[in-house]
Amino acid sequence: MLENSQEEFVSVEELRRVNKIRRDFVANVSHELKTPATSLQLLAESLVDIIDEDPEQARFFAHQLKSETERLGRLITDLLDLARLESEEKVAAPKPVDVRGVLLAVLSRMRPPAHQKDITLTWKRLGPSEDYTIQGNETNLTSMFSNLVDNAIKYTPPGGRIEVTGEADDLGVTVRVSDTGIGIPQKKLSRIFERFYRVDKARSKETGGTGLGLSIVRHVAENHGGKVTVESKIGEGTTFTVYLPRG
Repeated sequence: MLENSQEEFVSVEELRRVNKIRRDFVANVSHELKTPATSLQLLAESLVDIIDEDPEQARFFAHQLKSETERLGRLITDLLDLARLESEEKVAAPKPVDVRGVLLAVLSRMRPPAHQKDITLTWKRLGPSEDYTIQGNETNLTSMFSNLVDNAIKYTPPGGRIEVTGEADDLGVTVRVSDTGIGIPQKKLSRIFERFYRVDKARSKETGGTGLGLSIVRHVAENHGGKVTVESKIGEGTTFTVYLPRG
């Protein structure tokens, strides 16, 4: 009888915890969506008011409107990705995936924005093994590595370097994304994988960050039975390490 009561108490406590998480998530989403939606409305109204009188200013508002629309699109995409990853399905129908192939495709796509900031983006294979195959979801892995490299580009000053390294053994694959960026304060490292958490809110707005990228990274790694860790020094750079087991 006592055991049943304890089990019921645990269930109630767990239900309360889940409900609180859900309420907090809805509140955060509402806030995050409201900001770009309000900006879009104000920009559209301003554009309508001056489009005939001041073409130059109207062009400026049009560019701002485009920027805010893209920001809203990124936020919605990240929300949908996160909702899918947090569902009960975890990694649906895992298949053999060549992690190195995924990385090379991501780096190829990320080189133009890195080049625009005069950032050197390199890939290096460590160790003798050339087998980077794991059981997983290629779409989710692409999303994870894209977020890590995109983050590195956003927070690395012009003239900096980003190095992506991979190493495989019989147990799994380890990938490191290292940059010479601005770094993350030690006291904030423990929170950077939380949803909507931003180390520097003003800078995140400037770079178009949604505050969901690293949360997506963590979920993808964990859904593959792996993990992600981070090391950073202010002014020297940051290294994210992702470990993905074979199975």
